[in-house]
Amino acid sequence: MGLPTENAQKPTFYYPRDVDWAKEDREGNPWDWTDTPATDTQRSPEQIICAYEFFAPLGRQGAFFTEVGEFNPTTVVFTMFEDEFAAAWGFTYATIGPSGTKWWFKFWRPVSGLGALTVYEVACVAQGTE
Repeated sequence: MGLPTENAQKPTFYYPRDVDWAKEDREGNPWDWTDTPATDTQRSPEQIICAYEFFAPLGRQGAFFTEVGEFNPTTVVFTMFEDEFAAAWGFTYATIGPSGTKWWFKFWRPVSGLGALTVYEVACVAQGTE
């Protein structure tokens, strides 16, 4: 309901690499940066059925400050049901359509319900384009 019919226009969720080194520090960084990882896997991007809504925060909500001024990034909220939530869990960022904008995971909103259905919402923030 409301999703584009073309796959190229739908949201795509991307997941982080899972890298393990033979010798690593407590933060997961290798002792020797020239070593190859013992394991290096990454989950394939997925197009998950969800609704999405764009909005810009008002005032200082979501703002961040730099040397050149205050920025209020555009955000998107993805709304999904339980099965889609399980599929999206752990994603790093999402893209929507052919745009180069990456929507980085910010936080999961508290769970709400729609009758017997559980509804999940995730807020993401835009941080530039490639």
